[in-house]
Amino acid sequence: MAEVRLSTKLVPLLRPLGLLLALALVVLLFLRSPPLALLVAGVALFLLGMRYLEDGFRAFTGGALERWLAVSTDRLWKSLTFGTLSTALVQSSSLVTLLSIAFLSAGLISLTAGIGIVFGANLGTTTGAWLIALVGLKLDLAQVGMPLLVFGVVLERNRQARWRGTGQVLLGIGLLFLGIDQMKAGFAGLEQVFDLAAYQVEGWQGILLYALLGTLATVLMQSSHATLMITLAALASGQLDYHNALAMAVGANLGTTVTALIAALGANNAGRQLAAAHILFNLLTALVALSVLPLLAGLVDQFADGLGIDATAYTLKLALFHTLFNLLGLLLMLPLVPMLVRLLQRWLPAPALVSGEDLAEQPRSHALYLDEAARRHADTALKVLQQELGHLAATSRQVIASALYLPAEFRQDMTRERALSEALPVLPLAEREDADALYHQHIKGIYADIVDFLSHLDCETLPEQQQALMQLNLAARDLVEAVKAAKHLQSNLRKHIDSARPALREGYRQLREQGRLLLSDQARREADGLSAEAEQQRSAAYVDQQQLFRSQFEQRLNQQLRAGELDGWQATSLLNDLHYLLESSANLRAAHDALSIPADLAEA
Repeated sequence: MAEVRLSTKLVPLLRPLGLLLALALVVLLFLRSPPLALLVAGVALFLLGMRYLEDGFRAFTGGALERWLAVSTDRLWKSLTFGTLSTALVQSSSLVTLLSIAFLSAGLISLTAGIGIVFGANLGTTTGAWLIALVGLKLDLAQVGMPLLVFGVVLERNRQARWRGTGQVLLGIGLLFLGIDQMKAGFAGLEQVFDLAAYQVEGWQGILLYALLGTLATVLMQSSHATLMITLAALASGQLDYHNALAMAVGANLGTTVTALIAALGANNAGRQLAAAHILFNLLTALVALSVLPLLAGLVDQFADGLGIDATAYTLKLALFHTLFNLLGLLLMLPLVPMLVRLLQRWLPAPALVSGEDLAEQPRSHALYLDEAARRHADTALKVLQQELGHLAATSRQVIASALYLPAEFRQDMTRERALSEALPVLPLAEREDADALYHQHIKGIYADIVDFLSHLDCETLPEQQQALMQLNLAARDLVEAVKAAKHLQSNLRKHIDSARPALREGYRQLREQGRLLLSDQARREADGLSAEAEQQRSAAYVDQQQLFRSQFEQRLNQQLRAGELDGWQATSLLNDLHYLLESSANLRAAHDALSIPADLAEA
């Protein structure tokens, strides 16, 4: 035990020591090898520029990107075009992939549309290779990047989200340009230190080795664009063989699957389905491209001749190869999309909401729809929160039904109309569940996840979105309060449901009967989806029915007190539990009304 305690104390100390060691190595690198230091600094600036570019576009859209999805992804070709154009715009297939996983997890797009966006994102990455090959390696980008950095810093300090987002985009582009310039200088100076060309590997060994290097570089930097930039810069400086560069480009595409895999860990099953499609696409494309690499290289030469590209313009030929093998992947996978959708939905089925089965036999509940990616986009966050509140509402009704000792047949289908002659049974002791235990097992876990999700939102929100988030938070609180009121009711119900006094047994039977009515009404209201006017009329009618029940229940208690059928202690217990039942009903109604507001705001 002493050794375990010692190791746990050493772990917090080793982390800062490792960071200091890494910083010391960077300082030593800058002192001993300035060209290599320039290369590393260029990569760092490039990655920082990518981060600013992604943050800037996310802040600049302000939710417009999500709302555009409805009209841009209703056909496979539209979603393919959307993925290609959006990736060409933000120059990050990883960002578009993460967005697609978040959108699919939130139910904003279908799995087919998500697959189309991800496939199109792979094609969109080819624009970055063409820009770098055509412009980035020939112009002095530092001269262009410097003013962009100045404008970006000025605008980024603005409080308005759109101006700040514009500033971050300019900062990102400026840092990308500086990073490319530094990497060019670094590779140009490497010839004075050592010659990478001397370590080139021929044949299939070289193809596999450099494909692995491209994959590892993309995994480490989390950017296939950065890997392509390094490859193009090394190729332009003569430090990398052309055929090895082709293999490295294939490996860069393969490395992006790690980003999708990481995103899938925090997503629901719908997001995992899309991540799996992305991984399958890149794996199959990479395997086919590597297996026919000599044929593809020959095809690139033929296209280059037709386009008038010089035979020694290897950077342009690499960009052309990058485009061709991504097109090859689309030609292979697009006909398989319907079959792929069916297989993914079979392998990773969507989670089911709480059914009428015994809650005590189920594992501890957690949020089904909330994930890390949805925190960064306002519309996506609203959508997944609405879905999660539906999950919490269904679970809350099940817990309340269990608290009232309602039969399993009712819990399985609360919308079923009850026959007038159908009596409410008294459950045997073995089938009576404890509401407090169910609250901690199911309600508290989901509510905790919702509160955590709301407190860690990382996105710009419009005023109407802020109002919608507040309404959803209130709805979650109302559902929790409804369950807590039912918990209090059960404490007396447990004592008196089998009471020897007929009046006391009858009083609690009536409360249970009224509870069954309110749960049925609530379940039908959610299932029917009435218009606002019809919903208001129905709600007013139910409130009147509750008031009538309360008045008749209290009158009956007074008569039973005067007749000596109940004593004051028993009557006050019934009055308190009547209050808890009506409180639970009011909270369920308030939650239902609050849940309808965000949908209206989203449409507005």
